[in-house]
Amino acid sequence: MPTVRTARSARAAAAFAASHQVLYAVLLSLFLNLVLESLCRRSWSGGVRFLWNAPLPFLYGTGVILLTISVSYLFRRRWFFVLLVSSLWLTLGVVQCVLKGFRVTPLTAVDFSLIFSVFSILHVYLNPFEIILIVLAVLAVLAGLVLAFLKLPKTAPVDYVRTGIGCIAASLFVWSTTALFTNTGILSTQFESLPDAYNDYGFVYCFCTSIFDRGIEKPEDYSSEEVDTVVGDLDEESNLLPAAEGKKPNIVVVQLESFFDVNNLSGVYYSRNPVLNFNRLQETCSTGFLTVPSIGGGTANSEFEVISGMSLDYFGTGEYPYETILQSNVCESVNYILKEEGYVCHAIHNHTATFYDRNKVYANLGFDTFTSIEYMEHVKRNALGWAKDSILTEEILRALDTTPGQDLVYTVSVQPHGKYPTEVIDPDQSIEVTGVPEGIHPVSFAYYINQIYETDAFIGQLVTALEERDEPTVLVLFGDHLPNFELTEDMLTEGGLLQTEYIIWSNIGLEKEDKDLEAYQLMAEVADRLDYHNGVLIRLHQERESNPTYQEDLEILEYDILYGNHYAYEGVLPFEPTKLQMGVVPIKVQRAENLHDEVYVTGEHFTESSRISINGILRNDTIYINSSTLLLPDAVLEPLDAVSVVQITDEGEALSRSNQYTYIGS
Repeated sequence: MPTVRTARSARAAAAFAASHQVLYAVLLSLFLNLVLESLCRRSWSGGVRFLWNAPLPFLYGTGVILLTISVSYLFRRRWFFVLLVSSLWLTLGVVQCVLKGFRVTPLTAVDFSLIFSVFSILHVYLNPFEIILIVLAVLAVLAGLVLAFLKLPKTAPVDYVRTGIGCIAASLFVWSTTALFTNTGILSTQFESLPDAYNDYGFVYCFCTSIFDRGIEKPEDYSSEEVDTVVGDLDEESNLLPAAEGKKPNIVVVQLESFFDVNNLSGVYYSRNPVLNFNRLQETCSTGFLTVPSIGGGTANSEFEVISGMSLDYFGTGEYPYETILQSNVCESVNYILKEEGYVCHAIHNHTATFYDRNKVYANLGFDTFTSIEYMEHVKRNALGWAKDSILTEEILRALDTTPGQDLVYTVSVQPHGKYPTEVIDPDQSIEVTGVPEGIHPVSFAYYINQIYETDAFIGQLVTALEERDEPTVLVLFGDHLPNFELTEDMLTEGGLLQTEYIIWSNIGLEKEDKDLEAYQLMAEVADRLDYHNGVLIRLHQERESNPTYQEDLEILEYDILYGNHYAYEGVLPFEPTKLQMGVVPIKVQRAENLHDEVYVTGEHFTESSRISINGILRNDTIYINSSTLLLPDAVLEPLDAVSVVQITDEGEALSRSNQYTYIGS
């Protein structure tokens, strides 16, 4: 009898569960959404406040989660798929929670395309113990899912009609609320600030938007006639040479990592001015605030806006064009415009070439050479392992010296990059800081201040070096974004959270003209000072900034150039990818020889990233002796062996290969 009662109870429970599966799914979705929002705000109270203050966005997020859970009911292994879907949502929440400790910008779908780039800097943000814990946690989750797949029972045959109706109902709810909430402003389709959007509209809506919102949406009035009207309204002006004995100047652009005038922070005092050289230049050079697309990160997007002249406002949520459209498409840029004036265009970055896929993307932006850290010698590093910016002066001068004509040298610094330590790791600091705002760790902030102090010293050295050269030069300096601290508007005496400063210095007598700019307007402003007026985007920024249709015109041109039919160029894109040379000077092998069971390779421009390759086999046991000599221990060359030198990243990715030297024997 007990066995019969038990069986009846089990069947009754199963019937009850089946009749209440919708209720279970709804309650689970509500719970998951609350946990997600709490993780994203790094506090339970934050999740509850979001539910209380923004119930409709919270309801929308719950509906999206409910839709994903309802699909699980289409399988007989229902409970496993419910667990799988729940685990995926919770994993996203945990990743966002961890990321928020490192940066201001929240998690977006595009971040997963950067996952391989992150490996090169993972050691900066996590210690070995934390990395091991993460690996173990991932393995534990995977093992748990496998165990759940094997152990969780199958349910009764699926009632596809009833379950299908439930899925359709959830889909209709999401579809209708999306239309209703976006049309009424409850949810926004345009995010001026990504962190604010996640706080206001919830993680689920914003993250899902980043999945589906990519590229530039086709403008409603896009047509050849409309583009012709925009382009036709731009003046066709001939280029005039700048007034420096008729000689065009070199243009050096330096994008300064996390750099801004920290004297604009209210109530903070320094034992000496951390940005003295920058402030001195502001007194005599053109300057102003520069509005950038992000805070605390997103270096590549500030870089993209400056180089291309395009606004990211029209791209997808949290999108990095370097990881999407520029992987395969050529884009009008200041490089292509200056090439028409005979310039050679160089890129320099004292970090790995593969970060943000610059070694691929730069060819589609018109750079001729790219010198990454793998091509630099005598690199000094700070306590976190970032290369110090002082090395950039030598690299900029080398780029200027390698060509007989004029150059554009676009340089990206890295030294003040976070994550900023909360314990003293560099006791020999030059500047003491007091009055650090509440919410910012004083040790972290002091470390940051001392890093930008050294970057400011690099600025002074660079200006001095350019002054000593007998060539007309324009130098453009700007910060890519504010540092990754919990800054608020009321902490700043001037500027905003999306504003840094820029400076235009020259030795050709450019007058001081101060004005605030958008990042995508910066190079058009520089070109205008030099009487360069090529390129549809540069001319648009120079001539139509105050026009009421300026932004609409910019959007339609951006779409036409990257996604449309190139009507602005009469249907044919006039730009082609460059044959990007890694390193401003090529690495050469001049000789290879055996000596006491060792192979010596001599040549030019070797670095610590150089590896000897014999018959196509890379030897990672290569020893760097100096810029002209590499050593391979326990090796012997045979006649007709082919020897070359390959530059590799720390992750082992090959960037370039030298000429091939054939060993003919001794």
